[in-house]
Amino acid sequence: LIFYLLVGPWVWNQFCGPLFFSNYLLQLKVRNSMAPPLLSFRATRGEGCPFSNSTVEFELRPGSCVRLAGNSGCGKTTLAMFVAGLSDHRRLQNLGIAAKCTWEPSIPQKERCGALFQNTTLLDSMTVAGNVAVALQACGRKGSEATLEIKRLIEAVGLDYARDAHKRPSQLSGGMARRASLALQLAQRKRVIVLDEPFVGLDPEAAGAVAQELLRLRRDLGTALLLVSHEQDLVALLMKDPKTEGGTPTSNGSPNDGGSSEAHRLENFEVALLPSAPHGDSSGPNRSSTRPPSLWGLHLWERFAGKLADYVGWSLPLIMLGLGACGLAVAMLSADLIARVDVTDPVLKILDREVRPLLKMATGAEENPMMLMMVKLKVKTMLGATIPKAKAHIYCHGFARLFVLEVGPLLTGLLMCGRLGGSYAGQVAAMRASSQDQLLRTLGVSPVDFTLVPALMAALVAGPILTACGTAFALGLGGLVVSSRNLGTFESYLEGVNAAVLPEYVRLDWAELPRLAWGLLLGGHLGEDDSAARAAQLQDALVEAATYPPVFLCLKAATYALVILVTAEASARLVWRDLTPKHVPGAITTAVVVAGLLVILADWAFSQLLLLRTW
Repeated sequence: LIFYLLVGPWVWNQFCGPLFFSNYLLQLKVRNSMAPPLLSFRATRGEGCPFSNSTVEFELRPGSCVRLAGNSGCGKTTLAMFVAGLSDHRRLQNLGIAAKCTWEPSIPQKERCGALFQNTTLLDSMTVAGNVAVALQACGRKGSEATLEIKRLIEAVGLDYARDAHKRPSQLSGGMARRASLALQLAQRKRVIVLDEPFVGLDPEAAGAVAQELLRLRRDLGTALLLVSHEQDLVALLMKDPKTEGGTPTSNGSPNDGGSSEAHRLENFEVALLPSAPHGDSSGPNRSSTRPPSLWGLHLWERFAGKLADYVGWSLPLIMLGLGACGLAVAMLSADLIARVDVTDPVLKILDREVRPLLKMATGAEENPMMLMMVKLKVKTMLGATIPKAKAHIYCHGFARLFVLEVGPLLTGLLMCGRLGGSYAGQVAAMRASSQDQLLRTLGVSPVDFTLVPALMAALVAGPILTACGTAFALGLGGLVVSSRNLGTFESYLEGVNAAVLPEYVRLDWAELPRLAWGLLLGGHLGEDDSAARAAQLQDALVEAATYPPVFLCLKAATYALVILVTAEASARLVWRDLTPKHVPGAITTAVVVAGLLVILADWAFSQLLLLRTW
């Protein structure tokens, strides 16, 4: 007994104890190493790659945190967005990166990866609770269960359900919005969360609170984090071991060794991305061209040219198809209607009723049936020779004037309300929602001059071009139906259209016009004739000049373009004062609807001007 009491502890310490504990730790390590990672990532460097590492690889396990470190521009966010599924292989190939991300197959697609961006991203049109509800609904959780889950998730990220759940994103502070974004990722039980500069723009207190929430997710839920951040203090807080408090972040992929066993430590890794050769180094694989950077858009004429190309290039197919379809439909209906008109029988009935008594009165005898038959035959022959020409004349002149003076400009104006007005209102609204307007003001540049002036100049040029092209296309299609309806030939149709579109001046005397206008402006005597008569003559001349078909078409088109752009400017900058991203569709809708109503009103005013013309 004394021997065992004296020798036994020594034998246990020397042989049995180490053997037992080493075997236990070996089993623990084997069990941990056999646990499959949530994802494995590997990227290799190619031509033009922003980092100089030959390979970048890491694994994310439950509760682990991998930080991508390096200078700005070395590809950290690019790799992180690829892991999050927000970038594809083609984009990485353009940057000279060949990457592969392998997920553990048993993880459902919807539970794999979420992202917390440096610019807080929430659905601006919904409340905080509504945002969380959308995330829950996307993964099939609805009804009363979802209602209770919304409350739990909002409170889980440190927000107060009663106070904050009803707020819109624009009513949240930066830290609160960042926490709400985190609740969306928790709602879908994301196994991995990509953090792209999650602390940017937050005050130290709010940033620390977000870091504590993320650390709690690692500890309680085993959420893995892929971190991109330059905030060293917050990185250290996020990557510490919450159980031992002894861990510190490591570098170059080495695990954190805080003195505690692996069974009680959350893994932390840091992967450093080394920058490529400087751009000025022509020997490096990422050498850049010596061509100077583009400054396109700096000058007014450049912004005007860009807008003009946009307005004409993208709008022309729409205008031509719209006016072409309308022109073809109107041409077929008009031609069919005119072809069905037959005046021969009504004229013969009138002849029989009115001419028979006249013949009796002229001859003093009963009518001669043979003579009456010859008269009818002569009249029918005359009608047969005259009526087809009259129908062709009515068709080509009526169709040409209808489209040149009314349908072409009006339909083009209404289509431009959506294309030009909606485009410009969306541009201005987006600039205001993203604070670009404020940036221009701080630089001493007028936002109106920067955007409205070139857009208005381009619209005033594009409007007449689009209207003329669309109207000409519609008139050309109108000539396709003349031969099938016995309304002449295509050549005769073109001659009639030319005569209708370019009529001769009746009252306008270009040599007399300057003298009349000058005298009227000075308010003096207009000459020896009566001043009122000369003023009326000047009015008739000006009306004829303004309503001359090509001039009238261009005048209406330019006026509609002016109305559309000014309405879009007022809608985006005046109607919506405190504009946020959710108001952008409303600003576009307001601009399009109001501009359409004003275009119709302006068209009525032009119709009144047209009625003053003496053809």
